[in-house]
Amino acid sequence: MLSRSSEYAIRALALLSLQAEGNCLHCKDIATELGLPPDFLTKILRRLTATELVSSQRGRSGGFRLERTPDSISLLDIVTPFESTFTGIECLIGQAYCSDREACPLHRDWVAIRQRFYDLLERTALADIAERAIRGPFLTGHEMTAAE
Repeated sequence: MLSRSSEYAIRALALLSLQAEGNCLHCKDIATELGLPPDFLTKILRRLTATELVSSQRGRSGGFRLERTPDSISLLDIVTPFESTFTGIECLIGQAYCSDREACPLHRDWVAIRQRFYDLLERTALADIAERAIRGPFLTGHEMTAAE
């Protein structure tokens, strides 16, 4: 239900939340630790700096760090910059016109599901999921075989 950008953002901020207060991590180190593509992660973290959830600092001891405590950051705060699902303009079956007035066959159910999902993200703090969100192994498009 979330975009890849949102998934990576949650995992990256989860890792940042487990650092000592004020400590920075370089994007490359976050990407390596979580098995994420560094260039894509850089774009995600830059977008999050605009939301003031994270800040960046240049230099050897620089990198990214959280600007708020993990218990004050909701998952909704993290994913909103990346998700169009919460604007209410997306039709589940892709119809060009879908609203309360001109509803597709699944509109009412989708609105209710979307609201419950929105509420879950809003009430779940980064601190609630941080340690579990960075555990591996992660799905990276490579499926493990029995031999691995």
